[in-house]
Amino acid sequence: MDETILKIVKARLKRWEGQTLDKTKLDALRAEIYDKTKTNKFAPFSNIKKWVHEARKSIASDAKAAAKSASSKKPAQASKSKSHSHASAPVPAPIPAVSHAVQSSLDEIKGEMDLTPRQEVSMPKAPVVLDKVYLQSISFEIAAMRSAMDRIGRQLDKLEKELNQHRQMAE
Repeated sequence: MDETILKIVKARLKRWEGQTLDKTKLDALRAEIYDKTKTNKFAPFSNIKKWVHEARKSIASDAKAAAKSASSKKPAQASKSKSHSHASAPVPAPIPAVSHAVQSSLDEIKGEMDLTPRQEVSMPKAPVVLDKVYLQSISFEIAAMRSAMDRIGRQLDKLEKELNQHRQMAE
């Protein structure tokens, strides 16, 4: 987006702050952009809305930057000077010490784990139930596969005949 268009839209938005943008305001904005840039005379409202959106983003980022620089200028400089002096020597995190009571408790639990023999528990296998409906569905699936294989075989035979005919014609 052109900077001149952005400036025009920003200025108009500041004047219209708090007001909703309707068709007449968008039309007035388009006319002002045309008057100052001599381009975009018949710009669609979708483009104007995009320009307004970009201008609002820009206004918001400018406001955030101004607020950030104004409120944190002195503390930021102080923390930067401190961080530069300590940045060269990183301090390792201290390793926490384990108390004697906790260590003895852990050793006791580890000792019990090693002493207990591990037993394998055999789980009973689930009985396989073959009912008539299940077996019938399997037989139907097998029959469907056989018929599909037969059909594929017939198609292959037909294609093989056609290939042989074409070979004979070519000779």
